[in-house]
Amino acid sequence: MSSEERIKLNFYGGINGIGNIILLEDLKYETKILLDFGANTKKLIRYPSNLDEIINANILPQEKDFPIKNLYSKNFLFEKGLTKSERDRECADKSDPESDLDGVLISHAHRDHYYGLPFLNRNIPIFIGEYTKKILDAKSKASAVSVDNYYTGLNWRTFRTGDTIDIKGVKIYPVHVDHSIPAAYGFIIHTSAGLVVYSGDFRMHGPLKFMTFDLIRKVNELSKGNEQFENEDNERFIKVIALICEGTFVHKASIESERRVKRDLKILTRDIPFDYFIVKYNLADWDRFRTFVEITKQIGWKFIITEKAAYFYHILNTDENWMSMRNPNILDEDSILIVEQENKNSFLYGWQKEIRNIFRKNHKEGRFLKLKEIKDLKAKFFLYYIAVEKPYRENLPRYLVGAFISTDIDPYSEEYYDSDLLSQLRRLGFTSYRIQASGHAKPHDIYKFATEINPDKIFPIHSEHPKLFTNLFKNTSINVILPELYSDYFI
Repeated sequence: MSSEERIKLNFYGGINGIGNIILLEDLKYETKILLDFGANTKKLIRYPSNLDEIINANILPQEKDFPIKNLYSKNFLFEKGLTKSERDRECADKSDPESDLDGVLISHAHRDHYYGLPFLNRNIPIFIGEYTKKILDAKSKASAVSVDNYYTGLNWRTFRTGDTIDIKGVKIYPVHVDHSIPAAYGFIIHTSAGLVVYSGDFRMHGPLKFMTFDLIRKVNELSKGNEQFENEDNERFIKVIALICEGTFVHKASIESERRVKRDLKILTRDIPFDYFIVKYNLADWDRFRTFVEITKQIGWKFIITEKAAYFYHILNTDENWMSMRNPNILDEDSILIVEQENKNSFLYGWQKEIRNIFRKNHKEGRFLKLKEIKDLKAKFFLYYIAVEKPYRENLPRYLVGAFISTDIDPYSEEYYDSDLLSQLRRLGFTSYRIQASGHAKPHDIYKFATEINPDKIFPIHSEHPKLFTNLFKNTSINVILPELYSDYFI
């Protein structure tokens, strides 16, 4: 077996779109590793009933398409009509058959990278960042259990930057990168034939852009140029044989930053005739959450969020290891108001009781609103976008002038999800604005990122325009490979 045939890649998602699923096989070490296990979010079913429905909708691949034994769980899939406790009891004495997949690496907590986890065989190790796991736990606790968030029995293995993961001789170095969500990682994979770098989703214009440069520096620590040799300390340096690189915005770019988002929001609230804004952003986008809280304090507005959002942010606030998540603190920020979720027969979920008790113990219960109280508010405010649901729409203040701000970083959200939302808002008389700081690298940043890593080959993924990589790198020594779904590539 030649060195060029020791490593095999196959792409089951993320080709000409999103939903990353990449299989890396080290044939010398007989190791199989999946890089992410996400969904094509364009095709997501809002309330899927089972795994077969998800596979038939081409959201996840069929098991027979993988050279993997027992990829999907046989015993731990959630069944509608049960509570989580009931299903947990049913699964208590069960186990899945052994699988020959050695691990799944999860880069971050966006659904196009982790959606398929609830369906995996419970014997397969899931390698995930400590804080990424916390985000998934927080989302799950604040949501009703369903087939696509049932994590009972999964074989979690958490990591942090600086750790080394050893899977049957393949060494993996997870390194944080800047993205629109906390705890996003890229992976440097030391295979038997050289280094394979998986970028995950990254940017180089965000408030934590230095983290992306940390990944580049780590690659350069392990590889000097493209030759294999030993230095004076007998440390071996190896070549980067492949870079699997996201290209969400390889086709277009704008010069943007979170600082500019803050500036534009100030302009929008200063000299124009709006009394409130419905705002849309990804709940886990901590930078955007922080920006809205800072703006509300500076201009004297209020920021109204849901109980679920308050519970989610409180969980993240209380992580002892992540100082960056302490600010904004949901308890301390009196500019934040919380709308109580109304349930049938005054029933309260456990997480609702918990968040209300936390605020009551801290003498902050006055910051909770009944839904009907929104329409009588005198203060100007931002309102988290759940307000487009019917009970919220009926309680919007009719005597005030409202508008909508889409500030979601997902480039697919506005095109594929916001069209219906914007139609609803137009019927209500709302003007719409778009203010963004993307979570993804620009074309020039992709070029800088790749040329500093200097791989033999680059595989574009997570892009609807991968062919543009060929032009972007045509004057470099980097060989651009445009992968096709379910095709093997030896490197």
